[in-house]
Amino acid sequence: MIREIVTARSAIEALRAGVPSRHAVSQLGTTQHAIKERFHAALESIGAGKSAHPLVISADFGNGKSHFLEYCQAIAEREGFVTSYTVVSPEMPLGSGHVVLKAIAEAARAPGRTGKAIREIAADLNANPSAFASLRAWAQNADIHERFRALLHLYEAFRADEEFRTQILEDLEGKLLGKMIIKRKLKEIGEAAAYDLSGPRNPLLAHDRIRILAQFFRACNCKGIVVFFDEVERMARFSRKQRFAAYEEIGWWRAIAETAGAAILPVFAMTTGFVETTITGDKQDERQFVASTFGVADDEESNYGRRGIELLKAEPAKLDPPTPEQEEEVRYRIKAIYEQAYGVNVPSLPSRTTDLHRSIRWEIRRWITEWDLMRYDPSYVPKVTGEDVSFSDVEIPDAEMERENED
Repeated sequence: MIREIVTARSAIEALRAGVPSRHAVSQLGTTQHAIKERFHAALESIGAGKSAHPLVISADFGNGKSHFLEYCQAIAEREGFVTSYTVVSPEMPLGSGHVVLKAIAEAARAPGRTGKAIREIAADLNANPSAFASLRAWAQNADIHERFRALLHLYEAFRADEEFRTQILEDLEGKLLGKMIIKRKLKEIGEAAAYDLSGPRNPLLAHDRIRILAQFFRACNCKGIVVFFDEVERMARFSRKQRFAAYEEIGWWRAIAETAGAAILPVFAMTTGFVETTITGDKQDERQFVASTFGVADDEESNYGRRGIELLKAEPAKLDPPTPEQEEEVRYRIKAIYEQAYGVNVPSLPSRTTDLHRSIRWEIRRWITEWDLMRYDPSYVPKVTGEDVSFSDVEIPDAEMERENED
């Protein structure tokens, strides 16, 4: 009984704060059934070793975008995928593959496990030599840097050295393992000349690491990885240079998701209006990006940038605001959770017909606030008002973002 009360209070506190919560999601579910089916179809395709089109979701502010992502994350975990939920910000600007990798690795969750995903499920690989052999075979044929073939070889060779194996896993998550250490270990097993470790700097190998992580998870009996990128609209405050880098990164994620066998599915979420104000509207990013690459020989980055812009421009899956009947059902469920959390009976609250422009998040917080007041004074008749919040659109200088992301 105490556990149920704690779970109910955790759900109410998350709803009161307006943030997504696994407890709230599990008890409220979703009304976005059409988009949920599209997500299910993408999961089935990725799980079967096929490709899938990335999912792009848009919603008005406060209409359940983050809640829906949390709901989808729970579905993906139940289906056997590793998941990672990241939020675009100056600290995670999306334009740096290395920063994105580290954010994904830090937040990655394995089905039914706690802690960092790769550490939690690595033991499963020890019990399945054939799966690790398949992973090494994939690495041998994949277009990845030799460094990672060497690391997988060393991971298998040094089974008794857990500290070194942990360092290898950390390298896959973006924490560099020194080249001299790798060479020394290769020499110990008589493979000093087997791999060419020269090449690009560590940050430029982020995409290889993401691909390897997805295959590593598959070798550990998971189906792949689903990565959720929330608040993509915050890119609007980045400099043009940073926005263009972010479009290129989004284009890479699109390309890798559409590659059969990659075992990677990205989901991007943004508020309604981002495309119109930033890509095609006021800031004219699409036109300026095309102009900046005009006359330049097609290279991978510019192609990725165009594909990233096209992905965001394409008709996103729009979250519909709840109908009056659906809102009533949500209010009924939250009332039941609130009563379980505090052991009280609270009245049903009437709809605010004068506040039709308010989001469902605003309504939920109003209900909880009024119930709080009534709980302390049943005779009190509260009146809750709200104000629209405006957000700064001042660009964040590149220098400030670079300081935030120093490795």
